[in-house]
Amino acid sequence: MKINWSSFGIEQSSSVTDDIISQTQKLLGVSFPNSYLDLVIYSDKSSPETSSFPYDGNESCISEFFEFSPDIRPYTIAWYVRAGGTAGLPAGIVPIARDAGDYLVCFNFNNPSITVEIFDPNSSSLYFVANSFEEFVGLWTE
Repeated sequence: MKINWSSFGIEQSSSVTDDIISQTQKLLGVSFPNSYLDLVIYSDKSSPETSSFPYDGNESCISEFFEFSPDIRPYTIAWYVRAGGTAGLPAGIVPIARDAGDYLVCFNFNNPSITVEIFDPNSSSLYFVANSFEEFVGLWTE
């Protein structure tokens, strides 16, 4: 499924290459969904204008996606999953974005299909959002 990222108010701007994707996936030991890789190739560190979504009886929105990079520096995916990076973050959970309340939007690689979940760093709780990244994007409204 090809997603029209501009329809969510995302401007095209990215320096992510196949080499960066390969290095990041190798460092983290995961293979990201193609639709998510399509987003980071279109616009890395994007902040969608339209991105409100429901989860567990609540609603949130994407504040910003993290930089897709194997470099361990603030606000990169690698920064959040480094040893000691995010207290209470379970193994196999990879933060890709944050919401307006600083909860982390994550991929859960522990499931047969890669799900999208919210991680509350204050309580170390995970909340299910969607069965796939495509389904997650399909939830986005204004």
